[in-house]
Amino acid sequence: MPAGPWLTVLGMHRSGTSALTGALGALGFGTPPHHDRVHWPESNPEHWESSSLTVYDDDVLADLGGSWDAPPELAAGWESSPAIRTTPHPSTVAARAFPDPGPVVWKDPRLCLLLPYWLRFLPHAPTCVLIWRSPSGVADSLRRRDAMELADGIALWERYNRSALEHLVGLDTYVCSYESLVADPARELEGMADWLRTLPRFAGAPVRGDPDRAVESIVGLTPTPAGDDDLLLAPQRHLVSLLAGLGGGHRPLDPMPLGEESPWTTALLAARRGSRTRELSGLESQIHQMQRTIDHLHTSMSWRLTAPLRAVVARTRGHGR
Repeated sequence: MPAGPWLTVLGMHRSGTSALTGALGALGFGTPPHHDRVHWPESNPEHWESSSLTVYDDDVLADLGGSWDAPPELAAGWESSPAIRTTPHPSTVAARAFPDPGPVVWKDPRLCLLLPYWLRFLPHAPTCVLIWRSPSGVADSLRRRDAMELADGIALWERYNRSALEHLVGLDTYVCSYESLVADPARELEGMADWLRTLPRFAGAPVRGDPDRAVESIVGLTPTPAGDDDLLLAPQRHLVSLLAGLGGGHRPLDPMPLGEESPWTTALLAARRGSRTRELSGLESQIHQMQRTIDHLHTSMSWRLTAPLRAVVARTRGHGR
């Protein structure tokens, strides 16, 4: 397992985790190599997300009976469940994602759900950044990207952010909102970098890098459109209030009165697990795996060395037609 130190970025999908990770990479944290990055340009210009780790986390969720958009119900002790496959070993996957020494930044929204599993394998407790976005902003973005019903998007927002706050207790955590990051990226990133530099594990680490390039990673984010958060259920409004009051650094994050998840969210996500969503997510995981294999092939020495031969064959076949 790469020694790190590790900085993990958590947040619900469509909450700015990609842009924030790009900014932290510009500040000096190691990101996955290009050949192991997720490439979905129709979703984001750059995700800064390891394809290897994303596929692995999709598989863990599937082993537990769910997917990223239909999260499983997790009982106590789930992180040691024998249902989770042990091959490849997490350290093998992590070493592929972060082959170079030094501080690294790992972003995957699924960490909101799966962080306790990874705490069993990381060499030290990670430092964490949690970025959250308004429920209506997340739901509207999922509707435009995935044609997801707004109700489903809000239910996922509640499950992901509740899970993140539960799992981050006891860990050094910086919390920021998508909206504040978009409104003043230079100030938000400066505050985050200043806080990270106070942590002994990053003493001497390059938490400076290129601040201007870091800000450029944020500039392209779309401001959250005006939404009707007045329609949220009471537990969801309570969660918004908690998140809004957590801005800044915590050493560590303290427990908080989360209350119970809204029964509406629990029932809606259970219905999603019972639909074809899980089947489609399984196919998506296979596609990610194939894409990763293709990416590795294209960067291999044999692929480059055989390029002239393939060009000759292509021209020969063209003449044959």
